[in-house]
Amino acid sequence: MVRVAPFRGLFYNQKKIRNLAKVIAPPYDVISPEEQERLYKKSPYNFVRLDLSQEPDSYNAVAQLLQEWRTQGVLERDEIPAIYFLVHRFTLKGGAQKVRQGFFALTQLRDFSDGAIRPHEKTLDAPKEDRLKLMLACNAQLSPIFALYAEPKLTIDRMLAAQVDGLAPFIEVEQDNGEECRLWRITDPTLIEKIQQEMNDQRLLIADGHHRYEATLNYRDQMRSERGQWTGREAFNYIMAYFANMNDENVVILPTHRLVRGYTHKPFLELEEALQAYFYLEQHPKTSEGKISFLKALKTAGKKHRVIGASFKRDPRYLILRLKNKRIMQRLAPDISAPLRELDVTTLHLLILERILGMPPEHQVNGETIRYSQDEEGVLQSLEKEDFQAAFILNAPKAEEILTIANGGEKMPQKSTYFYPKLSSGLIVNEID
Repeated sequence: MVRVAPFRGLFYNQKKIRNLAKVIAPPYDVISPEEQERLYKKSPYNFVRLDLSQEPDSYNAVAQLLQEWRTQGVLERDEIPAIYFLVHRFTLKGGAQKVRQGFFALTQLRDFSDGAIRPHEKTLDAPKEDRLKLMLACNAQLSPIFALYAEPKLTIDRMLAAQVDGLAPFIEVEQDNGEECRLWRITDPTLIEKIQQEMNDQRLLIADGHHRYEATLNYRDQMRSERGQWTGREAFNYIMAYFANMNDENVVILPTHRLVRGYTHKPFLELEEALQAYFYLEQHPKTSEGKISFLKALKTAGKKHRVIGASFKRDPRYLILRLKNKRIMQRLAPDISAPLRELDVTTLHLLILERILGMPPEHQVNGETIRYSQDEEGVLQSLEKEDFQAAFILNAPKAEEILTIANGGEKMPQKSTYFYPKLSSGLIVNEID
């Protein structure tokens, strides 16, 4: 059972901040040092100063700054609890227009063991510790998790859209990348109750925000320990979430590609022989025309087969790798389910990175050996210009595959999915009190 609740959102005061595009920021975990510097210069009130502070004593600095902005009226909190309906308009790389609908609300934190809220990716300790310290310092959830539910009739989206039809949003912001976010308050108790009833029988899949969710579980447990007594209705038992329907065709999943370094160099012929022991190899020349044909062929092949695109430094070819036999992965990973074992990303990490290139799992997640990106052409260019040994281009997993794996209690490798676009930080904050 998923318990959903309205809350009093904290927002930028538009009488003081006229142009919200100057203060909204990307999520903290996709901001490079260069982007962080640019956002700092963009506005003294840019949200990056809270979500990814540059200050030496960053956690206390964030708590102090948050309080200053509250005192100055830069941030204002709604008086009446609400659910917030978001319409997010964006454009895909190929030019297709999409409009994703969803809503912000609180949901009661649940331990993963009960199955009501499920992760689908593995997490790392350092980001969880960072987000926990931030919450302990400022007693606020600065950004929501992204949660998916499954409801084929799209009942909730239809109800919310009907409720705001003809009404102006209270927030409307067009971002630098052309994305447009429009936000409405939903305070009608009858409609909120209907949404709560619709969500009651749902199970949630965390699409984005695994580290934030686990950090908030730790925050909850620490608050419970300090209080001694609790009922479950306290604010620290809830997390702010953005809910989207995975049956909506506007919920987009992009692949996450890999740049890899740190493995022992293999002579060219030895590496090719090792790959050919497990894969059929399709070759494309490393020319501008060859790159176009390679990326097109990879997407086409991915509709019927499990394939991985590969490029190795100083190899004059792009390669498309197709596993010769499923039994290879069955022998290599007998303890995981077939849906997880058959994913391209699982084959990449277990067979190519670990077995062929000799990178143990702990080496793969140390933060230095793999860079992740959704830009396949950028990844291929970086391989030639930067200190990386290989690039791997993947096709996106399907929503039903992710759901099947999560329902089975398993987790995909880190950065297996990218739900596009990510939610901007600074649209909404939840104070925990």
